[in-house]
Amino acid sequence: MTTIQTDIHALRHAIQQLSRREREELAEWILNSPDGDSWVAEAAVPYRDSDPRHFTLEEYLQFIGETPGHYEYVAGRIFPVCSPPIRHEIIAANLLFHVQGALRGTPCRAFGSHTAVRLKVDQDDIVYLPDLMIACGPFTEDVLDSPWLTSPCMVAEVLSSSTEAIDRREKALNYRHIASLEEYVVVAQRSMEVTVFRRSDGWRPRIFTSPEDVYESRAVEANISLANIYEGVR
Repeated sequence: MTTIQTDIHALRHAIQQLSRREREELAEWILNSPDGDSWVAEAAVPYRDSDPRHFTLEEYLQFIGETPGHYEYVAGRIFPVCSPPIRHEIIAANLLFHVQGALRGTPCRAFGSHTAVRLKVDQDDIVYLPDLMIACGPFTEDVLDSPWLTSPCMVAEVLSSSTEAIDRREKALNYRHIASLEEYVVVAQRSMEVTVFRRSDGWRPRIFTSPEDVYESRAVEANISLANIYEGVR
């Protein structure tokens, strides 16, 4: 066991020395590996920041409470989330609107990009701000008062040029560490393309590209056509 822990520590140290591009290439190689069951449960290509300081979760919460804007937290680092273009916001709003309608009368709720999700990869705490999440109750007082969700069953990200590599690689791997997550959905912005990764399919991607195609969630009872997702931008 000590040898395994030492090897993992050495591997993590080696990954931390890679450049951002090298980390992305490593994550892409892992994602495309034919033997998915043999993957090492390691954090995928974390962000890299010029600020070498590490912050605790408490310091992160204090920071976002005092600093304008939106920020994600990855293994002790704080990263700003850039304001997206209008096209991105229309697609995200379409997703939220149609999912909320489908969930009405159920114990599940849809959450937009102002709601954070906290997860843990190995010993690293991560807080992301996905464009859409679905979580199911009960929503206790503790949950309602929490700064983040921890048990979503579906997460979706709308791609932007500045985040596409992170969404397709790092987050595609890290979100899988959420035990409750059944689906990760990636929505392209410039082209009509929705990619769905499902735990029940071994996280193999299924891609939809036609207006008549329908994203049928297996996590909840929600079906949305691509025509509805891209209404107003295509």
